[in-house]
Order: sequence, then C-alpha cells, then structure tokens
Amino acid sequence: MKDEELLSLFTDMSRIHTAYVERRLLPLGVHTGQGAIISALGECGPCSQKDLAEFRHVSAATISVMLRRMEKGGLITRASSADGKHNLISLTEEGLTIYEALCRDREGEASRVFAGLTAEDMLAAERIFTTLSQNLQACSDPK
Repeated sequence: MKDEELLSLFTDMSRIHTAYVERRLLPLGVHTGQGAIISALGECGPCSQKDLAEFRHVSAATISVMLRRMEKGGLITRASSADGKHNLISLTEEGLTIYEALCRDREGEASRVFAGLTAEDMLAAERIFTTLSQNLQACSDPK
C-alpha cells in the first residue's frame, strides 16, 4: 500500500470515529469537544482553563469559547483557585450526570472497536498509534 493510500485510510478512520462519537453524544445534548472536557473534569476534578486547553491541544481562545457555552448550558462552573491566580473549572450536577452517562456508554466500547484483533495486533496498534500521535504532534507544534 502506498503512503498516500495509507494516509487516506487513516483520514477515513478518523472521520468515522468522529462521526461515531458525535452520534453517541447527540442524545446527551453535548458536542464532541464538550464531551472530552466533561470526561477530563470527571476523571481529574477541577482544572484550570490553561490545563484544559493543553489537554485538548487547542488555543486558550478556543477553549474559552467552548467553556463559555458549557457554562451557559449549565454544565460547568468557574471558581477562583485558592491562590486567586486562576479560575478552576468544575462540573455542575448536570455536568456530572452527563459524565456518568458517558462512562456507562463507554462500557464495552474498546472490545467492540478492537474486535477481531489478537494480542499481537493490539501491541502493534499501540506502537503504531503512539508513533502516529507523536508525528502528528510534531507536525502541529509551532517551530
């Protein structure tokens, strides 16, 4: 398979995954980026806006718009940190309810997505995905 064909397959897989995630989030009234923020806050607890931007690999401006929408929608709250230097973003009760629904929805997801792969395939996939992630990160980092 040529590099271009492999890249096309990778791009198609990325699009299919994005559409899959969007379909899973739609009944919850949450957008793709918001689902990732809710998951991060549910798993890690309150975070700064800067930490969330780094987690999502987006700019501070992008995360600011997303958080504003989520706050308006009643999913998150902002409170000053103990030192008063930055705001900590937390899930509201509604946000926590959505986080719990996301967790339930993910049960068994990995086995469905990776069905048919052997243990050796999984190890190879881990190496390949790690390398692809590093390559994409290097491509997107400003020089």
